[in-house]
Amino acid sequence: MTKGMQTRRHRSAPLRLFFALAVSASATLLGCAGDKAQSGGPSTGAKPGVAQGNAKVTSLQVSPESLKVDKVGMRDGALHPDGSLDLAFVADVEGPVDALFLVATDEKGVTSGLFRANTLVGAEEAPEELGGTLELGRMTSGIGVVEDGKWLNRENGSVVLAPGRHHLTLYIANTGALHAGVFLRLIGRTPNGSLVKGPVTPY
Repeated sequence: MTKGMQTRRHRSAPLRLFFALAVSASATLLGCAGDKAQSGGPSTGAKPGVAQGNAKVTSLQVSPESLKVDKVGMRDGALHPDGSLDLAFVADVEGPVDALFLVATDEKGVTSGLFRANTLVGAEEAPEELGGTLELGRMTSGIGVVEDGKWLNRENGSVVLAPGRHHLTLYIANTGALHAGVFLRLIGRTPNGSLVKGPVTPY
């Protein structure tokens, strides 16, 4: 072997090592990407198998029953008459939803604080934009939720709406806060904590 051939071999050795390492690194990266794709990527906090992107509130109207029926009381889980006539609304909601909020707003949908009711219970906190730690379930009127003539509330007053469309009647104890000129908005909370807001509706 000539001296020139030995020199070329010595020079090519580092290049072969460099390319071997590059190929190995590329294979490792591709393998990691494939594993992430198969596992669905990073967790979003959503429950597996739940199409939470479909959740929405499409309508809210004052029911003809409003202030003509006595269905609920003021406290969590008070799904029985208490001697006072109740507010009543009809709404169309698409699940999955694990809490409902009915709030007074201005014409643009900004909450006013004049009226609020929800299906939170006990020490459960409202989402930050609806009061957060200052808005616990026990501090607000509950909402009785009926679909096809059946109560959907659990014993404590909370509600979970399965994926799909729901035509609901909502009963709320009358606090006397609502009057002509007030606007209302029904808001749903999905299992991953995001909010879906319905149209702004005049009372």
